[in-house]
Amino acid sequence: MTSTQHGKDSSKVSNYIGSMKKLFNDHSAGLNFAAEISKIAKEGDDNDLKKGIEKVNRYNAEELEFHLQNEEQVILGPLIRNHPEHTALCITIGKEHGYIRSLVEEMTVATARKDLADFSHILKRHTLMENEELFPIIEKLFTEEQLNAIANFTPLQRQSASNTTSPVGNHRDSSDKHKWLSDVVEFYNGPGQKGGSIVLLPRFHPELIRKIAEQTGLEFFNYQQEVMAEYGQNADNINLDQLENSLRSRAKHRGIIVHNAETLLCVKPEQERQTWLQAFLDADWPNPIFIPITIYQADVPNEHHKVCDLELHKMPRNIERTSSIPSNRTKYHTK
Repeated sequence: MTSTQHGKDSSKVSNYIGSMKKLFNDHSAGLNFAAEISKIAKEGDDNDLKKGIEKVNRYNAEELEFHLQNEEQVILGPLIRNHPEHTALCITIGKEHGYIRSLVEEMTVATARKDLADFSHILKRHTLMENEELFPIIEKLFTEEQLNAIANFTPLQRQSASNTTSPVGNHRDSSDKHKWLSDVVEFYNGPGQKGGSIVLLPRFHPELIRKIAEQTGLEFFNYQQEVMAEYGQNADNINLDQLENSLRSRAKHRGIIVHNAETLLCVKPEQERQTWLQAFLDADWPNPIFIPITIYQADVPNEHHKVCDLELHKMPRNIERTSSIPSNRTKYHTK
């Protein structure tokens, strides 16, 4: 129990504790996991380091990504909308979520010791920051309805007919990945899809985005690494007009698929995101531009003919994550 709870109405305190139980447990487990990964990074041999990467990938797929989405969709969003005085904190948290995702995505055996050390450091620091700064704000400001939204949060993901009887695991992940890929390629080849399009992905899946690029001939454009990294700590000052200019310049000679655009969108107010996404779909682009969206699907225009929605349904979240594609280390928000 936090120190601010002293003297409060007991029913409100009880509701807060009950609704936040999952997040409390996640943070406690996350700190323990950070310590475990830190020890592997410091003391592990090559085999330990390889297993450490596998542990991080599994933790990300089964726990961490769900946790990040919970905070982004039902905590940070309402805070920015209803209590703009806390926008700066929400932006910091959003940027760190992007950095954590990048670390997981970019881990390789060749750089495992540094990758694991960086991951354990940011996970511990980020978790403690939320414990000390974010959770007391939630306790003070959130209504019962908002607390219930935290407790009952379930991310949208795809569920195919075969999933209802088959166990969760690598086979299903592989089957889903191939189905999603074929759906997106079919959408890309359909009539009237040569401008700006949005793909609603069931989960954060960098490998799938690269596969889409290969199958469609679109150029893979990692916006976070190739643009935001140059701004360092000032990356949140990039406005959405600059994002549009970057896309227009990059797509001047060939079509592109834009990875990690949500790293910038996450630091913008909901209404600004919604307006920009609508304008993106309606704009005249020199070549096809695909933007995958995982986190802010609620901000994408409903039933727009340029939105590829992969039949999202609620499903269990403990899906095995496939291996990452090696890429250059991002410099965005590393300290």
